[in-house]
Amino acid sequence: MEKSGFFNAMKVGDTWDRVYKAENYAEYFASFIGNGVFPNPSTNLQVIGTDKMQVIVKPGKAWINGYKYENTDDLILPIDVADGVLHRIDKIVLRYDVVEREIRAKIKKGEFASEPKAPQLTRDADMYELGLADIKVNAGSISVTQVDITDLRLNKEVCGIVHGIVDQVDTTTIFNQYLEWYKNITGKTEEELQNIRKNLETDFKIWFDGIKEILSGDAAGNLLNLINKNKDSIDTIQDNIDKLEQSTTSQLADITTYQTAGGTATSINLNLPTLVNGYATTFIVSSNNNKNA
Repeated sequence: MEKSGFFNAMKVGDTWDRVYKAENYAEYFASFIGNGVFPNPSTNLQVIGTDKMQVIVKPGKAWINGYKYENTDDLILPIDVADGVLHRIDKIVLRYDVVEREIRAKIKKGEFASEPKAPQLTRDADMYELGLADIKVNAGSISVTQVDITDLRLNKEVCGIVHGIVDQVDTTTIFNQYLEWYKNITGKTEEELQNIRKNLETDFKIWFDGIKEILSGDAAGNLLNLINKNKDSIDTIQDNIDKLEQSTTSQLADITTYQTAGGTATSINLNLPTLVNGYATTFIVSSNNNKNA
């Protein structure tokens, strides 16, 4: 079938001989203006995080299959609440809906998972989507910050930049290089942190095992030996004190005992106590005469 256009219509009777539909113009524009967002300013349709569970799509223009889209003000899109355990990735898209005859910014909600994946774009006869950003909804999140947002506008496979007639600048390679660099840097950083943590744990274990061995082995044994040795010394001193006390008591009993004697001039009766340890006994015959027995 041959096609051409666009030409002024001429009225033939009560009808016009040429009638053009919107899709005819869209097909025409799509032949030299590629899909994507317009490059200037750089914030065109950029997705911004907030301190709430919502994101903002900045003002800007886009082009999908020959149809134009324009957002004139900050557009707020609410994000569904996070799960308490699992993560989720939502995708912010521009959706050209053939049936509804409109282009609107929409949120494609992802599935909860420990390692979530972003939803796929829909591109068929009834719908065509451009991806503006991926939103990482972490478990327990109460807000969406900029670090949770992956900007997809430069990725030609999912969005791209409108560049002029016939074609647009292919930014896929640059975008992929950036992603590869980012993943590489974050991977190395994560690996370094893991190594540092592992080394610290190893050093601590070695130190702790050494201290534990000292406390439960030689040091504890040496301490016990010192305690026992001191106890033996204390017991020996106590024994010596007891023996000295007994000896002192015994010696006190051996002190000279004075005994009175009675009798006549020719005989003396004397009662002597039992001698202890052979101590000498002195007889006092008179106050003026001391003699040893």
